[in-house]
Amino acid sequence: MQDFVFYSNKFNLNDLAEKEKSLGNNEVVLCKNFSDAELAELKNKLKEKFSVKFFTCFLLLKMNSKELNKFKNKTDFIGVLGGNVSINKFAVTDKRIDFLIKPCIEGRLSFDTAIARIAKENSTEILIPFSQFLNSGYSSRVSLTKNYVFCLKIAKKFKLNYSVISFAGNLNELRSLKDLQSFKNFLEKKFESALKWTQKSLWIQFLCL
Repeated sequence: MQDFVFYSNKFNLNDLAEKEKSLGNNEVVLCKNFSDAELAELKNKLKEKFSVKFFTCFLLLKMNSKELNKFKNKTDFIGVLGGNVSINKFAVTDKRIDFLIKPCIEGRLSFDTAIARIAKENSTEILIPFSQFLNSGYSSRVSLTKNYVFCLKIAKKFKLNYSVISFAGNLNELRSLKDLQSFKNFLEKKFESALKWTQKSLWIQFLCL
C-alpha cells in the first residue's frame, strides 16, 4: 500500500520507513521540488535497504515546463501542487504529469468539470493531502471539507482515480492507510452529513496526534 510524504531534511529515511511500516504502508513516495544535488543525494541514500519501498516524485510548485522537461526522466513520478484553477488545469493538461496534489484550498472552489474532463483524458490522479486539514484552523477545515466534498463529487462523476494521502511534513503527521481511507469515505458523504460529523468531533477522531 502506498503513501506520499512532503519530503525534507526533517525526515530520517530509516525512521520514516519504520514508522510507515508500523502504520501498514509498504510503499512511500517522497515528493519534493528537488534540486539536482538534492535528488542525487537522495538517490544515493536510497541504495540502502529499507523496510518499505521508496519512490521519488518531483513536485512542481508552479507552472514551469522547463522544470518538467528537466526532471521527467529523473524521478519515478511527477506531481503538481495545485490550489487554483490555472495550476490545476496545467497539472491535468500535460500527460507527463502523474498527480495533481492538493487541488482545493479554502475559499472559492478551484476544481471543476472542465478540469475533471481533461484529467480523465490524460489519466491524472487526484491526491488529497490529509496534512492540509491537519495544519488548518477550524473555520478553514470546514471550508476545505466543503470544497473537497464537491471536488470528489465531480471526480466520481468522471470516474477519476483519487486518494487521500498523508503528505506528511514530519513523522507526527503520518497516518495509516486505513485512517486515510476512512477520511476519504467521510469526504464522499453529503456536505450536510460532513458538517454534522465535524460538529461531533471529527477533528478529535482524525486529527489528534
